[in-house]
Parts: sequence; C-alpha cells; structure tokens
Amino acid sequence: MRTLGHCCIHNISPGDVLKPIALAAALAWGGVTSALAQGAAETWPSRPVKIVVPYAAGGTADNVARLFAERLAAKFKQPFIVDNKPGAGGTLGTAVVAKSPADGYTLLLTTSSPLVINPLIDKTVTYNVDKDLAPVAMLTHMSLLLVSSPSLPAKNLKELIAYVKQNPGKLSYASNGYGSYSHMSMEMFKRAIGADLAHVPYKSAVQAEIDVIGGRVTMMFDSITTGAELVKRGRLRAFGVSSKSADPIVPQQQPLAQQGVPALKDFDVSAWSGLLAPRATPPAAVTALTQAVREMVADPDFRELMLAHSHVLADPAAVAGMSKVIETDRVKWGQLVKATGISLD
Repeated sequence: MRTLGHCCIHNISPGDVLKPIALAAALAWGGVTSALAQGAAETWPSRPVKIVVPYAAGGTADNVARLFAERLAAKFKQPFIVDNKPGAGGTLGTAVVAKSPADGYTLLLTTSSPLVINPLIDKTVTYNVDKDLAPVAMLTHMSLLLVSSPSLPAKNLKELIAYVKQNPGKLSYASNGYGSYSHMSMEMFKRAIGADLAHVPYKSAVQAEIDVIGGRVTMMFDSITTGAELVKRGRLRAFGVSSKSADPIVPQQQPLAQQGVPALKDFDVSAWSGLLAPRATPPAAVTALTQAVREMVADPDFRELMLAHSHVLADPAAVAGMSKVIETDRVKWGQLVKATGISLD
C-alpha cells in the first residue's frame, strides 16, 4: 500500500468491482419485472373475453348475457363475446368453464340450476361448484307464475287448492324438464299443501304451455316472461307468483305467500342468474368485474332497459353475495331432494 495525501489505495480485484454492479442490476431488473407484472394486472382485459352461456341462443340466460356483454365491452374497451354451449340442463357449458384456464378471459353466465339443483340430483355432474368456480356477481332474479287453463273451475288460489284436494291422483302438472325450476317449484308447492299431482315433464316450456292451455295438463309453474303474456291474452289463468314479495314484471299478481293460505306463508322460490369464473381467476379481474356489474345494476337507465326485457336486476348491495345465496338454495333444495328422492339416475 502507498499513501497519497490522506487517501489509501488498496489492491481491488475485478470481482469486487462487479459485485455492486450485479446487485444494482438485479435490483433494477426486479423493479422492472415487478412493474411489468403490476402493469399486466392493471391492464386486464387486454384481449376479448368469452362469456359462456350453458343454454341455447334466444333463451333467458342468453338474452341477459348479451345485454350485459354490450355494457361490459363499453366499460372495459374490449369485446365480451357470448358463447352458447347448451346441453345436459346447463351442466355441459358449466363444466367447460370449470375446467378452463383461470386467466380472466373465460366467464360463465348461468341460471342457478346448474349451480344448485343439478349437482343435487345428477351424479354425472363433473364439476364442484365450491372448488372449481368463483362467484363474480349476481345479475338477475326471477320468480315463476302459477298458471292453469282458463277452463279450470278454480278462479283463485284457494279454489285451486280445494279443487286439487278434491281430486287426488286425477290431476297433473307440466314442467319444462326433470330437475328444472318449474319441476322443483311444483314439488315444493305439492308438499306444502299436501297435494297429489302427477308430473308430466316436457322438453321445452313452449310444449308444456301448449298442453296446459289445452287442458291436457292441469297446471304448471311458468316463466314470468311468457306466462304473463299468455295470461294477458286470455290463454292461461294466473294464481300468483312464487317469490315471497311482488315481482316488478307482474306487480298485479300477488305472491302465493301473501294470499292467506297458512301452508304457503313461507313459500318463496326464485331463480336467478349470475356471473362466475374459474376458481383461480386473478382477484384483480374478479374485483373489476364485480364493481362493474354493481355500477351497472345501480344505473336507473339500465334497470329500465332490463325490465323492458322482462329481467329484474339484482340489488346493487346483493351483487357480491352469490356464495351465500348458493348455500341457502343448496340447503332448501337439498331438503326437498332428500324428502322426495328426486334423482336423474
């Protein structure tokens, strides 16, 4: 070592010089990659998003999907494409989404049946709702309309119940498929009032309605949309809605629970639709979607538009509450399945 003024110069190896440089480079690169990762999360969606609807085009769920897809596309500046995958009561398309990459670019918009009823009665269901799917947002809820042919002697709910009890084993009810909401709702109605009605399942609601109109089948729980129109045209007679509170689509129809029949005072059946994603979908994408839907359903103009299409939007405060609704419905329908032995096997 030699001294130059008060400074000391030591022998320094090349490695000693490179170590600080390498550390600085690593720290800099770490900051860059962190920023890139954060940027990637913040820019979702950066490409088109697919919304799988497990039903055929033209149905209720498909209509809801297309109305929401248009709004979501405008919100996120990316196409939201509706992809219909019908089959097996909605379980086929639901299974597709359950096994899809959890990257935020495949979503499921479905009614409640494939999430709650089908797993209870169909052992061929391949997905586990709790393990494979992440609830994103409640979208709509819908009650059913209890209807019969206008030729039926009964003119109101109490008369209908009396007529059914006076004719045990002689009357029937239609549904748009085994395990459908129209089927399960009537089974719950039967148990509540102690009725003996034969089930006649159809492949579609239209076929069921035709036979109820013609008096070949006594009654059915019909969709609000088509049922209310047929009632308006005098082709069906309505006895009330299945939900515990009034339905905005048919406010003139009283809930069954509010018509003074003690056995039905707690009767409350509502189907619903919701948006879900594969379970491990990035939280940032799920949160963004939930918030976007909450804003949409709070928009008076959108609520009015949806009501014009016979869709009642979820309350903004209930948008993020799908998990609780699934569990509540699972208990309710599970008790019915256990009591009746309903099964697709």
